[in-house]
Amino acid sequence: MVKRKQNNFKTSPRNILKKGGALSLLFFLSVPLFVYAQDWDKRHAFAKTYFGVNNYFSGNLSAGKYLDENSRVQPFEKHSFFTPAINIGATHFWGHADFYVSIATKDIKRIKDEVENSYRLGTFTGLRVYPLASKINTIRPFFGYKFSPFRYKQTNAQNQEFKFTQVKSVFDFGLGVQLSNFYITMEYGKVVRPDFQTFLSRTVQNQDKFPENLFQFGINYTLETTKKASTEENKTAHTLFSNSNKWGFFFALGPSSAFPIKTSPYISDSFPFLDNKTFPIIFPDLSVGYHFTKADIVAALAFRPINQKRKAYGYELDIKRRSVNLEAYKFLFDYHGFVPYLGMGLGYENIRLTEKEAGVNLPGLSTATLSPNLVFGWDIRPSVKGDWWILRTNLRYYPFLTVNPSAGKLSLQHLEFNFIQFVLYPQKRKKSKQGI
Repeated sequence: MVKRKQNNFKTSPRNILKKGGALSLLFFLSVPLFVYAQDWDKRHAFAKTYFGVNNYFSGNLSAGKYLDENSRVQPFEKHSFFTPAINIGATHFWGHADFYVSIATKDIKRIKDEVENSYRLGTFTGLRVYPLASKINTIRPFFGYKFSPFRYKQTNAQNQEFKFTQVKSVFDFGLGVQLSNFYITMEYGKVVRPDFQTFLSRTVQNQDKFPENLFQFGINYTLETTKKASTEENKTAHTLFSNSNKWGFFFALGPSSAFPIKTSPYISDSFPFLDNKTFPIIFPDLSVGYHFTKADIVAALAFRPINQKRKAYGYELDIKRRSVNLEAYKFLFDYHGFVPYLGMGLGYENIRLTEKEAGVNLPGLSTATLSPNLVFGWDIRPSVKGDWWILRTNLRYYPFLTVNPSAGKLSLQHLEFNFIQFVLYPQKRKKSKQGI
């Protein structure tokens, strides 16, 4: 096979921003550093959580191409689709910002296409900015940004499939409606650089496009979780827990995802028809650790089972990764309950790679290695240090993790993103129940 020059995605700060880190860093840069604003009433109006459903609609799709029985390229029409999604999010900064994830389900087409194909929008992570604060019984305009893995799948006459996955950015503008218990959004989104290349066979390529325009309507039920924490008991708990490290044990659990940062020469050189940057399946992120409350430093162990599967034209490549990360991080500042942190980790990675060609197992690869990583994220703390449960967002960046099959490197250089993790401090809970 002729080797092709590989133009790898460089791990510069600029390119990391382009591939999913932009929103995360925006969270950090959206507030002044080292601001310790502890107005008790103001911090308890800082955020409002919501849960709900979205519906994304896309029309005017580009024409597709397929190979007929004589191996000639033929066009076919793609019909419009809509995609239901599940929303988890919260409005922050007193109604000026909305951070959310929107977990897309399956695309639904009103008319069946001649050639079997589908789009999958993945899980959107997004930010809406309200120049005029969104408040109860108001309609407010917003502009926003979201990103998600987009995936296209097409099946040929031999029932062999091709998949292509790529992170796409979407710029939005729309209207948000706040009611006493409901939050409604209507928006238009423009997809950035929707063009991509499909493989109609192992050797025949064709130009294609993801949807260029997305229309969204969402309805969500709002929950007020911070005002209820504005009590004298929580003030007392904050004072007690801030002055001691005695009650720092915690465990945490939440769903997580991983964004591939680099392409893999092993795939692009030997199997160019294979989805190079396919996303791992959503996986649980389980952590146990200790919070040294006085210094606001955490030491923890995090376990994640990460599975990544690729399949096209009779070839299959599966990676099972079991990762245990020893990590430590320091909380940087507290801005009305928004508390970001930064630290480092060292991961023990147990990796198993399996391959199949036309259903026949090929020699696999098993390895174990250590890999350093960057850990960052933020807590939402209603009561500074007095809460026995909180919500945490975890991100981990692995800049060096690769495995080496015989024909080249296979990148596992991922940005993990655990948007919402439930963190429980059982010692604090017991102390609070006993009375402070």
